[in-house]
Amino acid sequence: MEERKQKTSGKRTVKYKDLTDSLEKQRQAIRKQIEEESRQKDDVYEENIHQIVSDLEAEAKIEEPVAESETRPSDQSTKEEMKEESDEVSDTDVLIEEISQKRKPVRQILLMLAALAVLVFAFLIHGGFFTKPDPPIAEDEKETLNLMDPNLRSMWLSNKEINEDYIGQIVFDSGLIDLPFVQAKDVYRNDGSLYTFYDKNGNLIEEAEGHTGNDVYIWTNWKTGEYDLEEEGGSVFLDYRNSLADQNLIIYGHHFARDYDPSGSKQFTPLDALLSQENYEDNKSLKLILDNEIRTYVVTNVFTISVYDEYEAQVIRTDMNEDLSGNSEPRFFNEFIFYMNRISRYDTGEALSSDDRILTLITCLEHQPEYRQVIVCKESGIKKYD
Repeated sequence: MEERKQKTSGKRTVKYKDLTDSLEKQRQAIRKQIEEESRQKDDVYEENIHQIVSDLEAEAKIEEPVAESETRPSDQSTKEEMKEESDEVSDTDVLIEEISQKRKPVRQILLMLAALAVLVFAFLIHGGFFTKPDPPIAEDEKETLNLMDPNLRSMWLSNKEINEDYIGQIVFDSGLIDLPFVQAKDVYRNDGSLYTFYDKNGNLIEEAEGHTGNDVYIWTNWKTGEYDLEEEGGSVFLDYRNSLADQNLIIYGHHFARDYDPSGSKQFTPLDALLSQENYEDNKSLKLILDNEIRTYVVTNVFTISVYDEYEAQVIRTDMNEDLSGNSEPRFFNEFIFYMNRISRYDTGEALSSDDRILTLITCLEHQPEYRQVIVCKESGIKKYD
């Protein structure tokens, strides 16, 4: 039994001597790695050192399995061996402590860098550098999000400031006409006072009886409120019964004979160009510029009627007692379209249905006071602005 112990002890002594040499070499290698890690301040070396230490700890604890009797410190050699083991473990603890001490500066630096990275990221987020961009706006939504052209908006606001009855601007794309139009709903203002307006001969109207809102601006300048027969020829105006929500909007304007207006540019005088088909294509498109809204139209019919023909007067809704909304008489538009197509000067190629919203422009004919020129336009689009 004793001999077996000695043999075992000899083997273990050689084992731990080899282990000591190996540990010393590994210590030196580890110290070099630590120095290299301190210089490079790299996370990768931090993880490698940690792994090496773990491996050393595990290796230092490896023992050969022996019988319980052989592991008891029963003699001096065994005690010395146990002391050597203890010393080896102590040396390992010291090594671990050295590594830990050398890792502290690296860890502090890494923590500082991490904190700095968090601050920089927070700054970028707060400053909007990483803000997710808004989703693209659909094409059909862009128009409603845009503001009206500043010049058009400024024009509308300026005219509204001049006269609260200002409604908007009627503009042909070709420049045929570009005119403001107004509307008086009644001969009385909103405050109950009678409008100041005149008859054709310039006489001030003092009694409201027998007059409607259409009489207010027919011979009155909308800017000055004065009688105006020759300068501007009164004002262009929307029928007093109309609401902008109506299916049929009627706008009136004077026609000046070339005897009085050689340029043919006043009021609705230029519209007589549309009596000839050769002028249609260049002048078929127009707009109404309203409050933050633009409606586009295309001319569908051009014709003339007699003011003495009661049927024609009714069809185009010039009769003051007739409704303009198109809602009270469902058959109105079907009859209207049929009759217009019969009397139109030419075929424009633009069809009109009973569901369409329309704009009717009415003016006189040169030296033919009993006739009226009528231009019917179909609404083809509408843009609303913020």
